[in-house]
Amino acid sequence: MISFGPVPSRRLGQSLGINNIPGDKICTYACIYCQVGATRHYTLERQSFYSPEQIFKAVEEHLSKLQGMPDYLTFVPNGEPTLDIHLKESIRLLKQSGIPIAVITNASLLGDAGVRDALSLADWVSVKVDANDEAVWKKINRPHPRLTFKDYMEGLMTFASSYRGILATETLMVEGVNDGAELLQHNASLIATINPSRAYLSIPTR
Repeated sequence: MISFGPVPSRRLGQSLGINNIPGDKICTYACIYCQVGATRHYTLERQSFYSPEQIFKAVEEHLSKLQGMPDYLTFVPNGEPTLDIHLKESIRLLKQSGIPIAVITNASLLGDAGVRDALSLADWVSVKVDANDEAVWKKINRPHPRLTFKDYMEGLMTFASSYRGILATETLMVEGVNDGAELLQHNASLIATINPSRAYLSIPTR
């Protein structure tokens, strides 16, 4: 199923979800708290999943069956949405609906100019910021072995400085991993540097 919902979102109101990555979870991370479960396919390679036309048609048909329009169309797949090499074109097509587009990303591929270019078209982007320390980052997010903390940070800062939409940061605190006072202070300093429109803190609940 490419589209689902709408579902109530604390961040976005009524959100129609878009699963642009089919099948088992495909991701750049294997976060210790991920509600989707284990990462079945661990990769950094952007690839083709659905065509932009398939996504547009599925969402268009879904919207036609609703009594009211959702507040956002949100890319929130089984894995990392920016692994979809057609993300930019899918966003471009979906903007024809007049409904704001949101993307929830772990920010790991923001070092790729193509990823930043795609996300620049979205109206609302949430980036994961769980740690401002390489050891903690590796412990909580368990990144692909070829990902470096330096590249993650540089990509994140480059995107944050150029993005003109609503930028949100999402920090999930895990007991005994990244919830210590000193670590929280370091993370707060990083978030202040990113200067998002909104910064969210949460804890695992499911």
